[in-house]
Amino acid sequence: MNKLTQPVPDDELFGPELSEAEMEAWIARNRDAINESLREARQEFAEGKTEPWSMEDVMAEVEEEMRKEGR
Repeated sequence: MNKLTQPVPDDELFGPELSEAEMEAWIARNRDAINESLREARQEFAEGKTEPWSMEDVMAEVEEEMRKEGR
């Protein structure tokens, strides 16, 4: 895999940052799917299928992803 030689600005990877109005419109369009995802996550947690991540768990995952990317 080729590595980038220069940092790429976020807007080239993900597009420009959404305006407040665009973000609100996106949330409105996706409200049902967002709420369903939250309901599923809460249900899985209540059933003991998942547990909250500790800060150490989050950092370990970030470090692993960065290692994979060669950073």
